[in-house]
Amino acid sequence: MTAPGDDARVRGDWPQGRALAIAFAALACACALLSLSGWVVGSRVIAGLGDPLHPPWPWTSIGYIALSLGFVLAIHGRTTAARTLWLVPIAIALTALIQTAWHMDLGVDRILLPEPLRDMAPPNAGRPGATPTSLLLMFAAAGLIASSRRLRHDALASLLASGALGLATAAGVLLIFAFPDDPLAQLYRLSIPSAIIALCLMASFTFWQSSFGWVQALTEKQAGTRLFQMLLPAALTFPVLPLLIQAMFERSGVMSPFAAASLAMVFNILAIGLVSYWAVRRVSQEHAALNNTLQALRSSQERLASATSAHKLGVFEWDAATDRFDWSPGAEELLGLVPGGISNFEDWRNQTDPEDAESLVAALRIAVAEGAETFSFRYHLTQPNGPRRALEGSLRCFYDDRGRLTRTVGVVMDVTERDASEAALRARAAQLRSILATVPDAMVVVDQQGAVRQFSAAAERLWGYHADTVLGQDMGMLAPEEDREQNITSLRRFIADRDTGAVAPTRTVLGLSAAGDRVPLEVRSGLARTDEGPLVTMFFRDITARLETERRMVDLGTDLAHVSRQSAMSELASDIAHELNQPLTATANFLAAARILLEQGKTGERVEDMLQLGIDQTQRAGQILRRLRDFASGGDVEMRPESVERTVRDAVDLALVGSSQFYLDLVCEFDPQAPQIFVDRIQIQQVLVNLLRNANEALKAIPRDKRRLEITSNSIDQSWVAIEVSDNGPGIPENILNQLFSRFTTTKGGGGGMGIGLSISRRIIESHGGTLTAENRMEGGAKFRFTLPAEEQGEE
Repeated sequence: MTAPGDDARVRGDWPQGRALAIAFAALACACALLSLSGWVVGSRVIAGLGDPLHPPWPWTSIGYIALSLGFVLAIHGRTTAARTLWLVPIAIALTALIQTAWHMDLGVDRILLPEPLRDMAPPNAGRPGATPTSLLLMFAAAGLIASSRRLRHDALASLLASGALGLATAAGVLLIFAFPDDPLAQLYRLSIPSAIIALCLMASFTFWQSSFGWVQALTEKQAGTRLFQMLLPAALTFPVLPLLIQAMFERSGVMSPFAAASLAMVFNILAIGLVSYWAVRRVSQEHAALNNTLQALRSSQERLASATSAHKLGVFEWDAATDRFDWSPGAEELLGLVPGGISNFEDWRNQTDPEDAESLVAALRIAVAEGAETFSFRYHLTQPNGPRRALEGSLRCFYDDRGRLTRTVGVVMDVTERDASEAALRARAAQLRSILATVPDAMVVVDQQGAVRQFSAAAERLWGYHADTVLGQDMGMLAPEEDREQNITSLRRFIADRDTGAVAPTRTVLGLSAAGDRVPLEVRSGLARTDEGPLVTMFFRDITARLETERRMVDLGTDLAHVSRQSAMSELASDIAHELNQPLTATANFLAAARILLEQGKTGERVEDMLQLGIDQTQRAGQILRRLRDFASGGDVEMRPESVERTVRDAVDLALVGSSQFYLDLVCEFDPQAPQIFVDRIQIQQVLVNLLRNANEALKAIPRDKRRLEITSNSIDQSWVAIEVSDNGPGIPENILNQLFSRFTTTKGGGGGMGIGLSISRRIIESHGGTLTAENRMEGGAKFRFTLPAEEQGEE
């Protein structure tokens, strides 16, 4: 990463200050040029700006010109050219110092304008004095330091400028008030142009550095540095004040020279004492404040360290000038780094994923070019002997006055575990989306106000709406208008009464499609409480086809029951024919006897009795045929109150027709507390006929004189009636008992039955709300028991 070039525009927060800085530097340059022009034209009055006795030497004026032009160029951002010009006053000052210190003459003092300098009295005419030399060095050094990125030190630059100010002030005062032969005046000797130029350069430097320089240098955290900076101008100026006082009293004649010198000495002692007292007191105050600041800083650092450790944050600083990384204590260990493993930019690049490093560096270059103050980043570390780690954070960028990046301070945290968790969450979310996309049921998610939050693709197919049309709308649009209020009431009750994870029982509702069709639906709901409020997820299933199938199955069941009755009638055909033969034969005999009596001319009660007996036998045959017709009918189911005794006896007469030949002992016991049941009589008689026929078949296996069949009824809780059919036959084989009511299961071996009678019987009983069970009796035989609703329950 590289910073912008040297010729970048100077950054500044005070444009007016830059304008004033240029103006003062230009004024200093003009004074220096005017002084130099005086030497050129041979006028010492012009050279000294009115003081022909103390004009600045030509070399001094040239040094001031170079200084002033350098300040103008530096303020405009042309620092390279400015530093080149500042080498001129430095060279002039060093040359003067070397010649003076070693008492030598290099022959350069009079090389410039030798004619005007030939008649000058001083032995070193043309050589800059101590004060101008010091000013040239101080201002040049201050400019170089202030404009150099690598040598930049605001405090040092301001210190040099402060020294130059104090020196110029003292020299100016002495120039006006001191005696020419005074040793202190000789030490501080300075021409009027030099004093003006020095003050202008000082003003230019101050305004140039107004955004960070002299004023900020006076707020240096170190008390000793601040004190030294503030005392330096005073230390250079205070020795002038006693001399000034002494000169004033001597010139006015108020005091003798001795008294004036004594007064100056007392003033010096008092001044030194006051300055010392002030300095000691100031140092004490600042030292106490510094201790408090340091203690607060330590506490702040401890809190910061605790916070960063708790959140696994690392704080770092990168100095662009030295290319050095500094880490907060423990930061590298928290991030899984080897301490000292990343100490410079190249170390960081070597341990970072190459693609991440390239993209991050490119993004940072753009941010620096735009002067961004903050920068966020994310990258992966690829340590040789460690796992791949994901890091992210942000940093604060600091720039110099030319807009070049000087350092960055930032925080970074290890997000490897978070990335893994987010990746797992994304995978689960993708899997869930895949499941929801493939599940055939429609999914609708609503909030507690009933607004639709999610609408799956299956829901779009079911209702015919696009998700964008439904999202945010009230869920009532998915149901018929008459059901909407009830649906939202049920939703709010479900949210209020349930906890998170609760699932509502499956219920059947009606949906309204976009085309206006009513669709029977089965819905199952679940509740989830989130930060945004409760959400109810509902899965809808279209049960139109299922209801149609169930209707068809009911019709098929009814037809099957009818077929079963027809089959039973086929099995009973011979017995029914035998049973009908008896009343028909008797009727024929009674009618023949009546005819004979009539032929014999007999009338009266005898003939009437024969005819009545024939009528009775005919009615008996009609009853048998009626029962057979009712049993074989396939009409609709008709639930109504029926007599228990009549229903059972009609079934017995139908099932056991012609069974007198088997000498069957039939016992019927009916509970008077349960006289009626609420049933379809034909269906219940079908069950009884099936059970009685099976029992009759089973009793053929035992001797005739021991065959017994029992039919009983009992009341259960005033709401149900239990009917039991028991026999004393061989019972039901154990291997068949558990699957007795399954289709195609029969106890009549050798093809004696289809195995559907008991299955149909159980379905008939369950359709009435009851149960049909079978068991073997302890004393032998089998018992079938079924329950039916009593008349009271049906009427309710």
